[in-house]
Amino acid sequence: MYHGYYDGFYVQKVKKGIQETSDEEWFLISNFIQDIRLVKKGLASKEFSENLDKRIKENCDNEDTINLLKKLANEN
Repeated sequence: MYHGYYDGFYVQKVKKGIQETSDEEWFLISNFIQDIRLVKKGLASKEFSENLDKRIKENCDNEDTINLLKKLANEN
């Protein structure tokens, strides 16, 4: 899964004329990864963490997707 380098995934698809993920979706993914890292490092409030969990659940289709986001956040 491109080991966290989702730009590589995006670039390969765009070169082939395929854009399965919108710019807005990539932005959301990037923000989620950044926010997960902040929480993991203890740099966010409890309220922020709870709100993040809520936003992730609202925007992810299943638990596997959530786990992949967390895995990406832990890779760097």
